Amino acid sequence: MNDRPAMEPAAFTAPRILTLGVGSSGVQAVAHMCRQNPGLDAVVIDTDKKVLEACGMEKIIHVGATVTNGFSAGGDVELGRQSIEKDSSSIRNQLRQADLLVVVAGLGGGTGSGALPVITRIAREAGTLILCMVTMPFSFEGKPVARKAEDALKKLRTHADAIVRIPNEVLVDRADSELPAEQVFSRSQAVMQDAVFALWRMLSQNGIYGLDFACLQTMLRNCDGFCHFASADAEGAERGDAVASAILSHRLLKKGKVLEIASGVMVGLIGGPDLKLSEIETVMNRIHEKLPDDTWVNFGVIVDPAFQNRLSAIVLVAEQWKEPLMDDAGRQMGFTFNRRLSSEQGELSLETAGKGRFAHVDPTIHDNQDLDVPTYIRRDIKLPR
Repeated sequence: MNDRPAMEPAAFTAPRILTLGVGSSGVQAVAHMCRQNPGLDAVVIDTDKKVLEACGMEKIIHVGATVTNGFSAGGDVELGRQSIEKDSSSIRNQLRQADLLVVVAGLGGGTGSGALPVITRIAREAGTLILCMVTMPFSFEGKPVARKAEDALKKLRTHADAIVRIPNEVLVDRADSELPAEQVFSRSQAVMQDAVFALWRMLSQNGIYGLDFACLQTMLRNCDGFCHFASADAEGAERGDAVASAILSHRLLKKGKVLEIASGVMVGLIGGPDLKLSEIETVMNRIHEKLPDDTWVNFGVIVDPAFQNRLSAIVLVAEQWKEPLMDDAGRQMGFTFNRRLSSEQGELSLETAGKGRFAHVDPTIHDNQDLDVPTYIRRDIKLPR
């Protein structure tokens, strides 16, 4: 007979999700998110001191004081890059304990386009999982602005685990031309807000099924650079059908066409205590009907009393899916649940690749690093595609 006392279940430890607003668009979007949800862990960064003072945020990082003299980068990408490089220590300090960094910014300007590649590089060195949510400019903003945004995207792919592009152009149509400009411009902010809030809820609350930080890590590490995002919300007796229909017709999923070629999909459902299994089945079955048979799918369900008589869904979709790099011993090269070691330097716990015929040769060690291992593997850098 076993007289040993039963072990207490391990306490649920929520990962730290840090939301970072960069540049004027990112600052405004994250400041609005924090007004809606004061519990959000967020920091805003900009070169423009006036924008930071007006946002009402507690955690602000003013960068580039000696570069832009407290003004904006004026659309100059190089000034945005220099500003972050000169004040990178402040950003490193914020990232020390972050498990997931959600970067929010608008591309096409100076600070956002110049600073984001540097920030994601710093986050990668700190071992943080990185999801970028960026808005792309309207066509009327001109080709030079569009080129700056596209150039920034290419650089972001080197370090970010996943990027969600939100084209402002897709969120409006001809019928919107008579709407107030503020209302139209705020749509992309609303999309980012929905994404950040939903991820925060899914990962910080102990759900009744499935989705956790490891699932998100799998999704972001294998999505090959870009993800699509959509959300939907409905109330009433037919909320399951309403949410499913809204997801399948969402503009950011090209009215379902993205799902038809998806390689990976993550679905998060949030409902109240009255959430029924039939409603979960309705949403998931209708999504599955659109997906290829071999699509990687993971979903989670959270019950929140605030969602009584309401159902909310978020969907992250990867068009491309890549298998992780493996070493000669068949081990995955990369990080596990927490890429950060316990040391303050933020070194990465990576497996080294096999050395073939040189397996028995003494390694070249410098500053505690094996220089025979390629730099992109040692630093966990994604090569541009």
